[in-house]
Amino acid sequence: MSVKIFIVEDEELYADQLEMLVEKLGYEHLGTVDNSTDALAAMGQGLPDLILMDIHIKGTHDGIELADLIHQQHPVPIIFITSLQDDLTFSRASRTGPINFLLKPFNTTQLQRTIELTVQQLAQQKEQNTATTEAWESDFFHEDYFFIKTRQRLDKVKIEDVLYLESDGHHCYVHTEEKKFMVRLSLSELTKRLPSDVFMLTHRSFLVNIKKVESVDLQDSMVIVGGKNVPISKRSKDALLKVLDWI
Repeated sequence: MSVKIFIVEDEELYADQLEMLVEKLGYEHLGTVDNSTDALAAMGQGLPDLILMDIHIKGTHDGIELADLIHQQHPVPIIFITSLQDDLTFSRASRTGPINFLLKPFNTTQLQRTIELTVQQLAQQKEQNTATTEAWESDFFHEDYFFIKTRQRLDKVKIEDVLYLESDGHHCYVHTEEKKFMVRLSLSELTKRLPSDVFMLTHRSFLVNIKKVESVDLQDSMVIVGGKNVPISKRSKDALLKVLDWI
């Protein structure tokens, strides 16, 4: 598996260590920046498969805020690297759904194992997603349920069981409590096919079943659905709260 890794680290010593190990392990090093502004700009030039991100960085946003901003546009896996071990920092960072944590100071072995285990996990997810679903045909869609074609099998999914849908720009993922399916349709197309009184866009990349919303984190602009954090844009926040009768 070819893996492109981007680094966000403002301590030169650690940045050098990360770069050397990434290249030593044979992964593609997309670049290194020390601040949130440059990191966001880099995302527009080409997405990495994995980001190694320090929490305490230069710029307008810290690493946690930066991760949230990136995830509002792109679901890129992130490994947080930090010397901060307090509960508040861990709680804030956890809400962004990082794939791993690495505490400073670390040695080369710890760094290597963390990256390699994460890459293996990403490879397994990619293989599972690729094998999961080939298509979602319009003929398989019904009022209360639809069928997703998985190789030579049709899986029946009840609309009421769908938590949310997520777009990565190329495919869409249908998340249920039991399983995640990949479909080869755009989020806009899926939005047209699902009942508008049940599903709502909270973000350009996420369509949420409002009946499954457990809570809304107003501070971090997240909707909690089935225990998962789903981003919500400023434009959608008031509309969602109104639908939920919370204002």
